[in-house]
Amino acid sequence: MRFWTLDIFFLLVLTSAFFSCGGKTPDTAGNDSPQAPEGERDSMIYGLSCDGTTDSILVFLLFDTGSDPVVYNIEVAHAQGKVIGNPSIGDWVGIMVNPEDTTEATMVVDLDQLKGTWTYTVKPTWKDKSKMSSRALRRRLAELPDSMREAYMVPREYGVTLKRSHIASSVGHIYNKVSLYDDSPVEYPEVKRYTNWFCHNGRLILTSLAGKAIPSDDANKAHKPKTVNDTLDFVMMTQDSLVVMTQDRRTISFHRRASAEMANMKAQKAADITSESTISK
Repeated sequence: MRFWTLDIFFLLVLTSAFFSCGGKTPDTAGNDSPQAPEGERDSMIYGLSCDGTTDSILVFLLFDTGSDPVVYNIEVAHAQGKVIGNPSIGDWVGIMVNPEDTTEATMVVDLDQLKGTWTYTVKPTWKDKSKMSSRALRRRLAELPDSMREAYMVPREYGVTLKRSHIASSVGHIYNKVSLYDDSPVEYPEVKRYTNWFCHNGRLILTSLAGKAIPSDDANKAHKPKTVNDTLDFVMMTQDSLVVMTQDRRTISFHRRASAEMANMKAQKAADITSESTISK
């Protein structure tokens, strides 16, 4: 009877800790992904932000251990811009712990806040720009009426939707592409085909597919598209903005959108304007 009472006591303690952290289950207890960089160990720890978290401390529950929440000092991380997002009670977060001081988290990423649709603006370029001098390009632009120039140079929204279970999808696809686009004097960058996302050592990894599936001689097999990982460093994240830096030091500023459907509608509208301009030229 005594042992049964102890079991009940520890269960109540664990349940209390769980609900103090919002009572939510994260997408995964860890952050395993088949696309993770091979041979590179992920040093991030994943769990829940609990009641008591402030700008100075993070009360953190390592979800898959059943242990009590641990308090980490994040004051320096905040000052250095290494707290990405604003952890709330129950949010799924990833942290980097200072190896020289295990009471300090040197980085915090709010993974629940990271989920959603993020877009950035893309402008077209002239198809033969690489073959033209700057002077020739300026002359060509000057020859176009203002209305036509504005119609051709309509920006689009590209981006990515980050979903549960590390699933990602692209934003910016044009679905009713027609041959008239071949006659347009401008072109847009290719839309990446995102499939997965995850955090790894404090960075955002976006996985996409490059190329197309090509049938092989074996009828049961095909040459699958190549998987490509884009590694991005977090710069900052608010409720509506996400700024990351590429490995070649380019900064990309994303804006949160209500849905991928709305962002794709804007991209389609921009494509339709360009198409109409091509028809009427």
